Amino acid sequence: MIHKGRIFLFPCPIFEGKTESLSAESIKWLHETTTFVVEKAKTARHFIKSTHHPLPIAQLQILEISDDKKELDTFLQALHNGINIGVISDAGCPGVADPGAEVVAWAHKHAIKVVPFVGPSSILLALMASGFNGQNFAFNGYLSNKKPELITQLKALEQKVQKTGQTQIFMETPYRNAFIIETCLDTLNDQTRLCIACDINAPDEDIRQMRVVEWKKAIIGEYHKRPCIYLIGK
Repeated sequence: MIHKGRIFLFPCPIFEGKTESLSAESIKWLHETTTFVVEKAKTARHFIKSTHHPLPIAQLQILEISDDKKELDTFLQALHNGINIGVISDAGCPGVADPGAEVVAWAHKHAIKVVPFVGPSSILLALMASGFNGQNFAFNGYLSNKKPELITQLKALEQKVQKTGQTQIFMETPYRNAFIIETCLDTLNDQTRLCIACDINAPDEDIRQMRVVEWKKAIIGEYHKRPCIYLIGK
């Protein structure tokens, strides 16, 4: 009888090359895995190579997650033949604000064991460092890039914080940091607390939490094109 393979969820460093942020167990199983489903093949190859995988990259099977469901389904059939498959996103944890959930859903549907490994998540690290409520929080992904809709969303998130104490977390593409910060400062109440967690795990990591009125005195340009996680809390 052939035992089914397993789906391994391998975290990646948030800051490129910082493999020491990964667990020894994760690296061990990564080195024993030869088949991968990934967000981007080029990034995944670079990451796998940086961990000193014992096999040449050319000998590994790597499929990018795409809209081709049939190709993905065919690739994942190897699990039924006892082959383990690793899932890798570009940074952080697969399936958490990154692709991978549909692969995991496929595994559950076919009674395949899913094994998540410990690794850095910018969302959780930002929450840990914010000083906000970690018992009750919500991650809202990306907010609107249109100002009227963004203002409405920010006001709604602020009201949730005020009414329930639930920390509200969201993210934005680095090149729109000035837009999101300026809109936050124009929209939120002066006494509302805002945390910006920038370049998490990088040498120039910068995590600050203060009231909006205090943020208005800060230099917003410092965040230009730097990856940030935003939190509203109390």
